[in-house]
Amino acid sequence: AKIVLDNEVQYNYCVYNSDIATGYGALNPSGSRAWAVILFIVCWLFFLIAEICLLAGSVRNAYHTKYRTIFSEQPPSCETLRKGVFGAGAAFIFLTAIVNKFYYICYSNARENSFRPYGGDGEAGVGMGAYK
Repeated sequence: AKIVLDNEVQYNYCVYNSDIATGYGALNPSGSRAWAVILFIVCWLFFLIAEICLLAGSVRNAYHTKYRTIFSEQPPSCETLRKGVFGAGAAFIFLTAIVNKFYYICYSNARENSFRPYGGDGEAGVGMGAYK
């Protein structure tokens, strides 16, 4: 690293050399990177909604069938779950899979257009060599 003086605000800061790890962590700003970030967040959001639907449905079903008789003397409740809870969970699982595929495509495009540590020769091994 070297110390550099910023002339505008008159302070010193450190500038570090790039090494092999720089290429593995850097995605250039582009539309693909922005879409990858958005789709990543949407994918997790859909996953959480699906998990909540399925878990809530399972707990509700277990409460008025199995657990009700274990924890109390009263007979089990015959309430039914609102129609579509498990269907909504399944739909959000399907949407998660679709959004995940689009995320992978956008992320792959962003990686192809970003900095490559070995000059883009397509080496698939673990990066243990010198920085080029």
